[in-house]
Amino acid sequence: MNKLIQKYKNMSVSLKATLWFTVSNMLQKGVMFLTVPIFTRILSGEEYGNYSTFLSWLEIFEILATFRLGWGGYIVGLNKYEDDRGGYTSSMQMLSFTITTVAFGIYWLVRGPIEQLVGLDTRYMLVIFGLMYIIPIIQFWTVRERVEIQYKNVLLVTVVSSILFVLVSTIVALGTQQEKDLSIVMTRLVVHGGIALVLLVLNCKERFVFFDKTYWKRALQFNVPLLPYYLSMVVLHSSDRIIIKDLIGKTQAGIYNVAYIISSCMQLFNTSITQTLQPWLYKQMKDGNVKKVPQIILATTGIVAILNLILIALAPEMIWIAAPSKYKESVWIIPPLAASVFVMYFYQHFINIEFYFEESGLTAIASCGAAVLNVALNYWLIPRYGYFAAGYTTLISYLVFAVFHYVFMRKVCKKNHYEEKLIDMNGMVLIAVAFFVLAAVLMVGYKYPIIRYTMVLIIGITGIIKRNLIMDMIGKVLQSKMKGKEK
Repeated sequence: MNKLIQKYKNMSVSLKATLWFTVSNMLQKGVMFLTVPIFTRILSGEEYGNYSTFLSWLEIFEILATFRLGWGGYIVGLNKYEDDRGGYTSSMQMLSFTITTVAFGIYWLVRGPIEQLVGLDTRYMLVIFGLMYIIPIIQFWTVRERVEIQYKNVLLVTVVSSILFVLVSTIVALGTQQEKDLSIVMTRLVVHGGIALVLLVLNCKERFVFFDKTYWKRALQFNVPLLPYYLSMVVLHSSDRIIIKDLIGKTQAGIYNVAYIISSCMQLFNTSITQTLQPWLYKQMKDGNVKKVPQIILATTGIVAILNLILIALAPEMIWIAAPSKYKESVWIIPPLAASVFVMYFYQHFINIEFYFEESGLTAIASCGAAVLNVALNYWLIPRYGYFAAGYTTLISYLVFAVFHYVFMRKVCKKNHYEEKLIDMNGMVLIAVAFFVLAAVLMVGYKYPIIRYTMVLIIGITGIIKRNLIMDMIGKVLQSKMKGKEK
């Protein structure tokens, strides 16, 4: 323990920030998983299904009513307008409020058809729009703190908001006799709203600017073209629950949501690895030093494959912990969804290369195509084979998405006369084939536990034997990233 403490003390500020931002991100995203064993036991099947539908529509309205101004474009702006970060942040905050207010006005004028479309009444919609004012406030503050490496503040706010939401929403739901799902979403509005009020003051106190033509114009030019991409990606991973609710029922949507949340836990690791690997990759490409890139990408892909296989192997036990027995059949949905998470990491390398050459338009084309395919397959297959089919339609759509991006990546590299080998496709395909074969065997093991436990043991032993290689690869990526930041 003393050695670990000493190693931590000797870390650079950048490395400490990377560590704690990763922890903060996992805490923030992991709250959804932590609430599963609580909410599935407090809420009825129909109430939990309604709650999961609310979450799906919340993500869609976040795009339509905020334009996601606090995402990548805001980070670029903080660097571009470094001498006026206070005024820029304040102006972006006011632009976000303006967009949300316009969106709310449109909703209010035609709320009948909209509520019929989404399947949520006015009370839920008012909560959604309340959160549309709140979410960007937290995003703007968090992103700026990350850029300025204020990791302690981000960690504190993340921990406090996460604990408060889980604790208060549980108490409120237990004390509510009817519509417990509504009480939970109302609690989220109140808890996050209280925190957002404080952060709003911090966002605007340095230099308050309501309107700045340059800032607003640049933000709209950057974010509006990305709306189809954002929407299609949300549709790709959220439409399943909405369609299941419409075609089958709220209870089945809730069962599917349990599997979705558990399988998406691995996405936390994907995001952490990608956030480390992407800037490192760009630095190697810029410096013309890409010799080790294929090897490291291959190694991290193998790590992600192993983690998702472990998730698939332990799915029955995780379902038992996360939810009561009425949700146990969701175990059969986890393998295709976990495989989708693996495929997402697989094709992210192709997207990173496209973005390096500033070819984001191709990303929108691929995502829209995959989203349309996913919706079409859902409406075709769910009525025939039940809601279990939704997991496989998601996997098929992501596989098509990956093929598109591989083709686009090759096209972009050729267009820019870039001939360096960045990805070992033979090795990547071999890992993918092995992953799908082992995942299929593990599914058979749901009926024969000895098969699953034997494979988990083999995977664990392999990981222990290769631990030095794995840690060496991760260490090289982190070291390269930190050197790049310090320069």
